[in-house]
Amino acid sequence: MEDHDYAGERVDSEKVAPTDDNVEFDEMIPLEKSVNLDHTPIKAPNPKKKKREKPSDETAMESILKAVTEMKAALDRQSEKLDTQTEFLRKFETRVEANTVAIKENNDNIVLLQQKVNELQKENKCLKEEVADVARYKRRWNLRLNGLPEKDGEDIRERVIGVLTRVVPMSVERLRDVVDVVHRLGKRGNPATSNNTPRSTIMQFVSRVVRDEVWKRSKDANVCKEMHIHFKEDFSREDRAARAKLWPLVQDARRRGQRAFLKEGYALINNQRVDPE
Repeated sequence: MEDHDYAGERVDSEKVAPTDDNVEFDEMIPLEKSVNLDHTPIKAPNPKKKKREKPSDETAMESILKAVTEMKAALDRQSEKLDTQTEFLRKFETRVEANTVAIKENNDNIVLLQQKVNELQKENKCLKEEVADVARYKRRWNLRLNGLPEKDGEDIRERVIGVLTRVVPMSVERLRDVVDVVHRLGKRGNPATSNNTPRSTIMQFVSRVVRDEVWKRSKDANVCKEMHIHFKEDFSREDRAARAKLWPLVQDARRRGQRAFLKEGYALINNQRVDPE
């Protein structure tokens, strides 16, 4: 390696780099060359949040006091509502208890009334049967005569007695003594609407024996066939309805060879009572 003489050479200041000992950093790199003036810096991806300022102790106490006051007011309102509801429930409970007592009393009264109604119904049934028996007993002195033509200004009693003289072997005087009341039933109808059907005639006898004799002999009396009249027993409306229902049963029993009869309000078939119900 050849020796090189640096002392005799001329050193170019622009080519020799400065050292730290004799040159400042600003002189080493100019500022306008080290900073890019055209570049805009961007925000940091996660910027730090600013810390909130802590409230002072006085402000915190005021907030707590306000919250407590509002909570107390809400509790007071809720307490008032509860008191109102409690009072309403107490009144409702009182009414329920009163209604329960009233319902029990009503139920007891209903039971008593039902018992009374049952007793009254039984009593009413017995009274009706007694009245019906009395009416039936009274009607046993009566007979009805159907088909006897009507005449204007007729003396119906004398006309009936004249018919009876041909039914039973009795004198007119005797019949006048035993025949009490004779009259037509109902009002005289319009011939255009009643088909000229004469009203029934009812007669009441003083003697039950004579009445039964007339009833027995009238079934085969020639005068009934000649005048197209017939005698009937006098039954109440209820008994007539019952006999109308029971008569087919009696006829059917007789066709089968059984003993069957119609009575007042019922039938006897083979000595057994049969009611219309």
